[in-house]
Amino acid sequence: MKNHAVLVILNENKEVLFVQRSMKKKTLPGAWSFPSGTIEGKESVFATIIREGNEELGVTLQPIEIFAEKELSEFSVKLSFVLCNIVKGTPVIAEPEEIDNITWMTFQDFFYRFSDNVIGHGLVWLRQHPQLWNNLQLR
Repeated sequence: MKNHAVLVILNENKEVLFVQRSMKKKTLPGAWSFPSGTIEGKESVFATIIREGNEELGVTLQPIEIFAEKELSEFSVKLSFVLCNIVKGTPVIAEPEEIDNITWMTFQDFFYRFSDNVIGHGLVWLRQHPQLWNNLQLR
């Protein structure tokens, strides 16, 4: 099973950074999700968060906490959802082969706008468990 670190970047307005996966991706092309990355070697979840934030979005992140974990057995993947702050920079699409679009939205607005058939499996699961994300806040 591969371990993935999921970047849940929250701003002062309680908006979260969502990304639309590149249409060039083999898995879930064009789906809306969070930025994320595979944990490499002996890398920690937090180290992966920092690396992926820099590589995919051109920002320096401060991981705060893992607030949820979910195994997706159909993909042999374990997702660790990590609440993050931006320490430096403004998110941009730094890897266009990974990301086509980025947007800031509240969870409520995101789930109102997008149906399950156009979002990633982790977000489908989070929609069903609002107690996990409803009170997330910067620290």
